[in-house]
Amino acid sequence: MMLTIKTTRFGKVETDKNRIIHFPDGLLGFPEQKDYIILEHKPDSPFCWLQSVTAPDLAFVMTNPFLLKKDYLEDLPPDDQALFIGENGKEHIIFALVTIPHGKAEKTTVNLLGPLIMDPGSKTGRQVILANSGYNHRHPMISE
Repeated sequence: MMLTIKTTRFGKVETDKNRIIHFPDGLLGFPEQKDYIILEHKPDSPFCWLQSVTAPDLAFVMTNPFLLKKDYLEDLPPDDQALFIGENGKEHIIFALVTIPHGKAEKTTVNLLGPLIMDPGSKTGRQVILANSGYNHRHPMISE
């Protein structure tokens, strides 16, 4: 079944309802916004968008954190690593939110401390905080 989503960045977006990812607890700072879709940024771009289904002006830039840090999550304790494996033993899809300061693309940061975990089977997601990981919520995207 198709759904039309109104967005401020992309205009009206036609999408299949099956593409909606439900975040039961919302995201940090946005607990009331629970349903999102992932939109492509540009072909072959390392970025994509997490667009709210119900708030037209709420969209987050995301990236695959492993593109930035290949060993991301390897040093986590076993309990934290278990967060990234689904009930069926399959790995979840992991994204990190990106912050691009207005007019200062060279100061772009990635939130490695609070990744988004999405289960493609159940179409659910959550944001976790890796409190004892040593990761930062403003990890530089471009090394100095």
